[in-house]
Amino acid sequence: MRSRFKLAFVAAVCCLLGAGTQAYALGDLVPNTGNTSSPSNWRFAPGQAFNGVAGALDGVASITYSNSEGIWACSGSLLAGGQYVLTAAHCADNFTSMKVEFGYYNGVASVTRNVAVGGAIVHGGWTGDLDTGADIAILKLDQKVTSIQGYKLSTTIDIGKDYLMAGYGTTSVGSSNTDTNWGDGLYGHYGYNTFDVDSQTFNQVIDANDSSWGYDADYYKHGLTYMSDFDSGINRNNTLGRLAGLTGNAWTSSNGLGVNEALIAGGDSGGGDFIWSGSEWLLSGVHSWGWEACSNFGLNCDASTSNSSSYGDLSGSTAVFSHLGWIASVTAVPEPQTYALFLAGLGLMGVATRRREAQR
Repeated sequence: MRSRFKLAFVAAVCCLLGAGTQAYALGDLVPNTGNTSSPSNWRFAPGQAFNGVAGALDGVASITYSNSEGIWACSGSLLAGGQYVLTAAHCADNFTSMKVEFGYYNGVASVTRNVAVGGAIVHGGWTGDLDTGADIAILKLDQKVTSIQGYKLSTTIDIGKDYLMAGYGTTSVGSSNTDTNWGDGLYGHYGYNTFDVDSQTFNQVIDANDSSWGYDADYYKHGLTYMSDFDSGINRNNTLGRLAGLTGNAWTSSNGLGVNEALIAGGDSGGGDFIWSGSEWLLSGVHSWGWEACSNFGLNCDASTSNSSSYGDLSGSTAVFSHLGWIASVTAVPEPQTYALFLAGLGLMGVATRRREAQR
């Protein structure tokens, strides 16, 4: 690690290719973030070790797909067994062709697969709203990947845990006036952050302090969304920490992870957040959205006033924990006894099988 850094990853949506740095935004949730050193310092390569695990990010997928609106880029994570990739619903609900690549480095992939139209299973709760906890989908590859080990899933609520994130999205420098862009787009990038709070808790607490916020518990019936902020090491840029202090400290948020801190940006949608179990990396979150929140709360925490990618931004990732039964029902992920016991204990078996094909 070099001097203080932050990496640009996923956000509210995937990014449109062939149109400069324009990102397709949904509502107020738009791609935001940046870093403080060259993105080239944060590339991940095939076989690279993290916590001593060689090839820990080899299962991170670069996803390119087309539809009537153009060609788009997202990210994803290979599941154990090698046949399926977990990604965001907004990356899979409308495509006419889709290519999935692994080990993409310097513009060359080590493994390439395709997904047939109808080969994407979008969560049945997906409505197009990003923050409901249902922004999740499963892609069935046209051929199994046997040369790369897929990821096992986290079976715990991971609020308060640090995580490793990875994706093939845009990059930027958070303290500059440069918007996120594809300047280092021939590579995937990684970084770290902390799951500070889930978005249901966040919105409920904000609404309790401002009834105009409009909290609706039913909105979150499908699952959790983990929230993180993009910290610079000082209080002014700790968005979630400052908001917690203003609303009764219902959650905690530190000033960041120093040189390791990162946040997602456009093109990283669908990519993975991984927690360390003590012996392996487990897939815990699926990148969903990013939000320039400082101005919305009058916090004045942005490092830059000339772009929408800077310190103080927030991101949300769909919690894998919320969808273990649904994932297992689609993929028959290994370790069925483990998941069956887990789901039975939570009483989730009756709702675990909801699914539908991607919209076309």
